[in-house]
Amino acid sequence: MLIRTTILTLFLIALLSLTGCQERSQQSKGGKVLATVNGAPITAADINYQLDKGHGGASKVNRSLDDVINQELLFQEGVKLGLDKAPDYRALLAKLDKGPPAAKRIEMARRVFNTQIAANINIQHQDIREYYDRHTDRFATALHLLMIRFDDEQRAAEALKRIRNGETFEAIARAEMGSAPVKGRAPWDLGFVKWEDVPVDFDETIYGMKNGEVSNVLGTQQAGFQIVKLLESRKGARVGFDSVHASLMNRLRDLKLLDAYNQYVAKLRKDANISKI
Repeated sequence: MLIRTTILTLFLIALLSLTGCQERSQQSKGGKVLATVNGAPITAADINYQLDKGHGGASKVNRSLDDVINQELLFQEGVKLGLDKAPDYRALLAKLDKGPPAAKRIEMARRVFNTQIAANINIQHQDIREYYDRHTDRFATALHLLMIRFDDEQRAAEALKRIRNGETFEAIARAEMGSAPVKGRAPWDLGFVKWEDVPVDFDETIYGMKNGEVSNVLGTQQAGFQIVKLLESRKGARVGFDSVHASLMNRLRDLKLLDAYNQYVAKLRKDANISKI
């Protein structure tokens, strides 16, 4: 199954446990300054900030510099909005102040996202119906997909260039992922994938591909990067509106959240003084 990578991944990070920040604070502070946002420094330690997953112990969160810049902008906006004065946030400060700057930044970014973006998303029945009518054929179409997954965007871009220059998708997939079968298929072979398993931010790209076509690099720093190849499309019976209503509501909400987040951050970036060093 494809990774469901949407911009919400940024905020799922903030929902992870923040326990253990104190013992990691010394290793997380400092580091080379990579950028400033309205004078506030973003360091290498911010990019490599580690969160405690609870049962599994510390886990590194892979984030790009732009991700952290966006979080800093949301943090600063939250302070302007007075969200730092909320009683529950104040109660958290004793713990957050003992940890690295990233802990406070992530928590405030989550609050701004919830109160200023997610709270304003409203999905109407008519929206769902219109989306269904526009994509009826898509709901009845299964796609046979191949996928190579990468942790590094540059590595993914280099692999895509080799594919565009004539190397086979399968040869590069084998080199990256090995050849041990998974569920009786090559590890890069996803089999036939239904529409609800295609990530919302890949949806238009993948359903716009022709049989045999290879996508550009897809994905995010958080969830990894993928190159996808469409082998075959298979049409089935028409899917009724009632049977997909709930899934479509969630999908439309994700789409609107993605668009609203991008617009919100774009405005903050436009008005900010950002300097990458």
